[in-house]
Amino acid sequence: MKLVKKTTQVLAAMFMLVMVSSCNSTAEKIEDEQLSSFMLGGIYFFNGYGGIDEVKEMMSSAGYTSNEELVSGYKEILEFPFESSQASGIKSMFRNMWEITNKATLLETLEDLKTREYKYKSWDYARIVNNACMGYAANYLTKDEVLEIIKEILPLAREKYKNWEAYFTDFNLGRVDWNPKDEEGEAFEFLSKNITKGEQSIYMILPLNSDKE
Repeated sequence: MKLVKKTTQVLAAMFMLVMVSSCNSTAEKIEDEQLSSFMLGGIYFFNGYGGIDEVKEMMSSAGYTSNEELVSGYKEILEFPFESSQASGIKSMFRNMWEITNKATLLETLEDLKTREYKYKSWDYARIVNNACMGYAANYLTKDEVLEIIKEILPLAREKYKNWEAYFTDFNLGRVDWNPKDEEGEAFEFLSKNITKGEQSIYMILPLNSDKE
């Protein structure tokens, strides 16, 4: 009788463990469409912060450990990463590198990047997000306009790329095709190969296509 009772208790405990594990697994699935949209240009933002190790240190220093905390932390640094104090420098870069001088020419450039036929489209998508964010800091775009622009790019990237690794591999190929002798080429190549790695990488926490991975 005691054996039967003990066995029943063990089975009940195992059942509860399975139920709790199942609930935790479901709870751990995090989705954030807005952050995912900004992540399309994240390789530029990581580079601007000094690289992967520096970003990890930012998360560590803030004490972020859980996926929920990390998502919150990455939202702080990846969503609208440029400040209005950088407006003058951004406008100068826009003018010299893109011939962008106002909102109209910025929107024309973003639309061209979005619609043009090009082998390495992630190169275009990342630049759209990066330029849109800079456009906000330069006072050419509002926050709502930036969100609307980059929201339209996320499904295009999801349709073309299975995961973030494929996305950033293609990005680097596009960057090399643009300028194989670019002085920042080595840094971006390293980022493209490693930005998705590590348990605390936001690119592991928020997959590009969770249903395909």
